[in-house]
Amino acid sequence: MSPITHPAVPTRRSYAPLSLVVRGNPRVVGDGDLARGLADGDPWAISETWHRFAPMVMTMAERAMGSRVEAEDIAQEVFYRVYRRAKTLRDPDTLRSFVYSFAVRVVKSELRHRRVRGWFPFLRADVVPDVGARTLDIESRDLLNKLYALLDRLSPRDRLVFVLRRMESKTVEEIAETLDISRSTVKRAMAHASSRLSTWIAADPALAGLVRDRRWGI
Repeated sequence: MSPITHPAVPTRRSYAPLSLVVRGNPRVVGDGDLARGLADGDPWAISETWHRFAPMVMTMAERAMGSRVEAEDIAQEVFYRVYRRAKTLRDPDTLRSFVYSFAVRVVKSELRHRRVRGWFPFLRADVVPDVGARTLDIESRDLLNKLYALLDRLSPRDRLVFVLRRMESKTVEEIAETLDISRSTVKRAMAHASSRLSTWIAADPALAGLVRDRRWGI
């Protein structure tokens, strides 16, 4: 039997390029057994957790931040926390939600930091949105950049609620549970974000077309 390789547990942000290693023999186990193996620190469970959930984390983070590079950094931080806190998971069968909740928390923290950096230009690192940039033409890429510039004008909470609802297709109940806020707060945040974005996007018909094409329902 060939040895199982797995990603080393990151030590806080290394900012090293993120790559998915190749598994030797992936195990066919449910999330419950995987969570128990992870809590025990089994190497196969660390590897399998990464491969099973990293795509989910990366996709959500990239949609929220508008940057593949930032999504890679966030994924490292997320799994660092998941590996450290695995023993605190009370219901092993909820491992997927456990990982996703860490991803949302890290993204929310990063959005707050980005907003603070925006108040102080000398701290701001300009990030060019690159969601889907690998497959979009130049015109569509420019429009996507405009959309993320508008998202930057929302509060971190409103932006995250919008991303989870429109881009991740989460229900109001799921968002409320993930963000630990009430359903009424989710609805208010969504209404506020949609209202502001609708006003801004209406001024750019081409951008409105991109939003319709992606079925984000603003």
